[in-house]
Amino acid sequence: MLEAALFEAGALPAQAVMIGDTSFDMLMARSAGVRGVGVSWGYHAPHELLTSGAVTVADSVAALAAALDGVGA
Repeated sequence: MLEAALFEAGALPAQAVMIGDTSFDMLMARSAGVRGVGVSWGYHAPHELLTSGAVTVADSVAALAAALDGVGA
């Protein structure tokens, strides 16, 4: 699904970030070669997101904005 979205957008994996709240989201990002950023207010615990490939986990919307600045292409 993520690879199809990249193709449709004309973007390379290095130009994208996957934001998600499950380990499945982070595994999908890793499989597609996209950096994954987890959010702690969803379904899976932060340690599960990190174990599944998240480069970081944000605890708030403000922290998410800072995290996205930190993983810029």
